Amino acid sequence: MWLFWTLLMLFCSTVMSYQIIDRIIYFRSNPVNVNVKINYNQSLEFPAVTICNQNAFKATASSTRNWYRMIETMYNGSSKSLSLADLEKFQASGLSFNQIFQQAAHRKEDLIVSCHWSGLPCGPVNFTEHLTDYGYCYRFVAPENARSTGSDNGLNLLLNVEQYEYMPGPNDAAGVKVLTHVKDDHPRVRELGIAVPTGTQAFIGLQVIMIHNLKKPHGQCQYKSLKYFPRYSYDSCLAECYTNMAARRCGCRDFYMPSFNGYPPSCNFMQYFGCLKPFYDDLSSLTETCDCPTACEYTVYDPVLSYATTSDYAGQRLMDNTNITALNAKLKRARETTHRMEERKLRSFEKNVQKMEQALKNVKQLMEETIKERIANQIENVTFHYKNIMRVTQKRILLLKYQIYNVQKNFMRGRDAMEERTLSHLCNSFHEFVFAFETNLRNIVGENETDIKRVFYINTLNMIDVRTENAKRSLANFTVLYNAYVTGTPIFKYKFLNFARKHNTFIVPRLLMNDSTYHNSYARRYSGKLGQDIVDIMDSLSQYRELANEVFTNGTLYITKMNQYSEGFIDNCEKFYHTKSTLYYETINRPERILQKRLEDIQKRKADLIRIKSTMLNTLESLENTSTAVLNGSIVRIETITRKMYEYFRLGNRTKLSVSYLFHSENFIIDLSQIRQFLQEIATRGAFLFDTWMTMAVTAKHIWGDVINDRDLLEYYVYKNYTDFLRNATQVKDEIDIDFRQVRSENDMRFVVGNTDALFLDAVSEVQIELMEFNKSTTFDEKVLKNNFLEVNIFYRQLSYEEITQHEAYDIFALLCDIGGSLGLFIGASVMTLFEIFDLLGTYVADRKLKRKG
Repeated sequence: MWLFWTLLMLFCSTVMSYQIIDRIIYFRSNPVNVNVKINYNQSLEFPAVTICNQNAFKATASSTRNWYRMIETMYNGSSKSLSLADLEKFQASGLSFNQIFQQAAHRKEDLIVSCHWSGLPCGPVNFTEHLTDYGYCYRFVAPENARSTGSDNGLNLLLNVEQYEYMPGPNDAAGVKVLTHVKDDHPRVRELGIAVPTGTQAFIGLQVIMIHNLKKPHGQCQYKSLKYFPRYSYDSCLAECYTNMAARRCGCRDFYMPSFNGYPPSCNFMQYFGCLKPFYDDLSSLTETCDCPTACEYTVYDPVLSYATTSDYAGQRLMDNTNITALNAKLKRARETTHRMEERKLRSFEKNVQKMEQALKNVKQLMEETIKERIANQIENVTFHYKNIMRVTQKRILLLKYQIYNVQKNFMRGRDAMEERTLSHLCNSFHEFVFAFETNLRNIVGENETDIKRVFYINTLNMIDVRTENAKRSLANFTVLYNAYVTGTPIFKYKFLNFARKHNTFIVPRLLMNDSTYHNSYARRYSGKLGQDIVDIMDSLSQYRELANEVFTNGTLYITKMNQYSEGFIDNCEKFYHTKSTLYYETINRPERILQKRLEDIQKRKADLIRIKSTMLNTLESLENTSTAVLNGSIVRIETITRKMYEYFRLGNRTKLSVSYLFHSENFIIDLSQIRQFLQEIATRGAFLFDTWMTMAVTAKHIWGDVINDRDLLEYYVYKNYTDFLRNATQVKDEIDIDFRQVRSENDMRFVVGNTDALFLDAVSEVQIELMEFNKSTTFDEKVLKNNFLEVNIFYRQLSYEEITQHEAYDIFALLCDIGGSLGLFIGASVMTLFEIFDLLGTYVADRKLKRKG
């Protein structure tokens, strides 16, 4: 039994000891409880609101102070940097970030368009300037507590971030950063700020959270006095620590770090890039050396953020209520500055201008050299070939006129003389002759007086003899005329112009004249028949003579015979007239007709040649004159505009807007159109000239073919030794083809322009498009407004604050209670039991001492 009680006692003592040790360990861990309490007030202190433009520097302000390139170089990479060479180049060693932030930042007067606090108007005057880790910012401190909730009862801001003034800097976003904080705290905008983009309306609803922390050993908070801040906070302590480390290491501070009475001073660029920037590289390891405990009490403004896009209606209302004229002036100035100062835009624009300038040079070179040379060559070749062909044409015309003159004077005039002297009289009034002959015969028969009969008889014979003599002469004349045409022997020797008479023999178109005697059935039938008709007339006259003798001798007239002879004579005369008429038309006059036709043909070809030459020369001269006008007018004026553009790039004394006006002026458009039209005209007229060369070649081949293939002039060519006219016609035509094809190929202007005009017009178009876009960007419209304006509404969601307090979770009293409970639970002990134990032990010790003495 005693063993059971012993074991039970040991077990309970062990469990009790474990529980007591556990409670002591828990007590030594300094546990903490966190209490959350919601408090409702009639009013709450409104936080300080710090607003920073995402763009740290204003382009126009930086450019005016000649800092743009320096800032651009500084922020060219992922971190700001300037080498010693850069500092010397920009003479910036003595400058500081304080200076450039303060003098080149966006002004609050430009940033804050409108302001309302709790429905009451406020403005830039209610904002103070502060340098933060995000640059030059503006802080609003409410003049009184907030007494209502909702966006209408907080801080309402309409901001213009002036995105058109944006330039390289530490930040790339567009809009603002907003931070709500306790007014005495150091604002860490870069890490804690809320980004609000342009074209939106941001609603930032705040909830106040007040935090109370415990000091050691239960908490980590601690109260410390700060040199640069009136109130302790972790952020302020850390900023002060960084300031002290920077001052010790570099003897200066960064622009946003705190100072007192000007110490430590702000670092200039030489100190910053030589010392402070390397210090920042080591800052992560040095931060651990900062003794910055958590603040025992601090306030947090917990934001709930929502956005809405600015509506078109709101945008139009803003446009109506905004001073557009002033904004337009600022916008134009800013656009001019940014487009000039932004290297990428400037180089892109300059590249396009250089491309246009080179394209213009190519056009000018094409016109001055290739086109001008080909026009001049074509004019020279047209004139040369025209003169050569015209020389041949004129020679042919002269020789044809000579032939016509020769035929008319030395052949046809012989016919005319013969006609006048004999042929026209042979059957002249042949009916009257027959009537007179028959009357005389009747008179001879009817007259009784012998002497009178003899008179009628002699008169009749004389009539017959005259006709017979005329017939003989006519026959002789016809024989001469006919033989002249058959043999080509001139009847007369008339002289033509200054040609010697001996040429007459060789100029005769013998083949043509001979051919005229048999060229068709009429010629073959009637050319030689006129002689036989004359012989038949002579036979009829002989019959008349026999009949007259018979009547005079016998005194008897046979009417039937007389009528038969008369009919025969009349029939022969009629045949004579018909044969003579046919002879004249088909044989005698035919050579002249054909020669006249040849003359008309060559004169038509001459007219064609003159027309072709005139057309080609007019076209070429028109192109030449237009080329000269374009070169001396449009090209020169565009070159002048190009030089003015380089004034924009090199001298900076010309605005981009003025350049744009030049590029979109009516004169420039006209000049550009003239160049375009001329280059197009080169192609179209070049095609026309290309084809017209072959038209001239065809005319030339026809003329040369007429000359060389004229068999009737061959004898004269040989006589005069015209070797050019004695060549093979096919060979000459081939030579003409080769020559003309070579000329037109060497001076072909159809494709000489190629894509030169397209490249030039495209280059001009690129510049015009860029300038047009620039023009549009300088007009303040709703798009620009939405890209630059935004609204921010900061307000309390409710008039309550959340209080979070740390308390000791386990104090000494709780420890004693737990120990007493364990004693009572496991061994039935209490505090009284302890005293009883102490009393027992004391009594026991006293008894032992008494026994030893006794």
